[in-house]
Amino acid sequence: MRIVTARLSGFRNLSEAALAFSPGVNLVQGRNGEGKTNLLEALNWLALGRSHRGSRNEDLIAFDRDELHVALELEEDAGARLACEFGLDRSGGRRLRIDGEAVRRRTDLVGRLATVFFDPDSIRLVQGGPERRRQFADQGMAEIDPAYLAHLTAFQRALKQKTGLLRDLRRGAVNGAQARRELAAWNAELAHHAAPVSLGRAEYAALLTPFADRIHRDLAGTDQPLVFTYRPRLESVARAVSSGGDAGVENRSGNHALEQDVSAEMDYIVGSEIQRGRPLTGPQLDDFEVRLGGPDGLDLRTFGSRGETRSAAIALILARSDALDRRRGVRPVLFLDDIFSELDRERTRRLQEMASRLHQVFIATARPGDIADWRPEGLKAWRVEAGRITDIPADGGAD
Repeated sequence: MRIVTARLSGFRNLSEAALAFSPGVNLVQGRNGEGKTNLLEALNWLALGRSHRGSRNEDLIAFDRDELHVALELEEDAGARLACEFGLDRSGGRRLRIDGEAVRRRTDLVGRLATVFFDPDSIRLVQGGPERRRQFADQGMAEIDPAYLAHLTAFQRALKQKTGLLRDLRRGAVNGAQARRELAAWNAELAHHAAPVSLGRAEYAALLTPFADRIHRDLAGTDQPLVFTYRPRLESVARAVSSGGDAGVENRSGNHALEQDVSAEMDYIVGSEIQRGRPLTGPQLDDFEVRLGGPDGLDLRTFGSRGETRSAAIALILARSDALDRRRGVRPVLFLDDIFSELDRERTRRLQEMASRLHQVFIATARPGDIADWRPEGLKAWRVEAGRITDIPADGGAD
């Protein structure tokens, strides 16, 4: 997959622009704060239906504008062209279109534009908290299986309702007997979605590990295997995963036995949840281990060096591309936003070569030295100054 062209209007500090991209490497250069990350954010928005930086939609609109508009022409790996556009306004309005047809739900966008985004924050995947690793696995699995996204979304909605009910019950704001009956209903609903979410995460970890291991060996120049292991909070799920519940993984939505076990486990601790006023188990508390040297090797979150954890994070994030290609036959667009300063020169060069081999790549950097001696075929480059995007001539370098 690649982005062929883009038209931008009213997005953050960026001036209006019409851009045509290389199918290979695209370089965006500029000092910090000038707008280069804003350009990558605009190009990546359609992949998630939101900002990858967690910004509110209204914060994406330029100060002197009431709305923004971004239109992308995409080319799928099979050669088909796709016209995608989105518009946002200050009243909260949102307009999404694909080939002229309105898209009603943000979840319907997931997977239409496949991307992998690296920035200095994302490559802290290994040493960050569990939520970061859950989001990583959830996004990757959602890209390859829309049913997983549906279960995850429904689980999160039900969890929000249960959490609110527990909070009200602890404050004495609701009738106790009625609230307990409602909690049992919410537990049944949560279990219905928790089982496929948990098995989906286990499946994704198993899918990702061999790809991440190969990439890590090439990137770090090591023979030690890298392993990404799912650690569920639910004991019933842990038993199912450790016993090799392959049939359940293959048919995540129909594993009724596991669904019943999860529901019973949730019901068993409901008294403790009422006392504490919050849910105490479920996929929202899951984690993943990243180990170097095999399943019993070095736990990189706790004991990994700075270089080891960064190399492992990059390998895992880049492995999402191979997982997506294996399941959907799609190679995502890669965004590398000012991450070379986090790596030594040898790892920088290896990442540049690996990334550009099979993907369209967008690189944003404030340091010309990061790419000074690298001139891949078909390179196109732009400079961003105070939001104004200008071409850098092919023979003019990127200095």
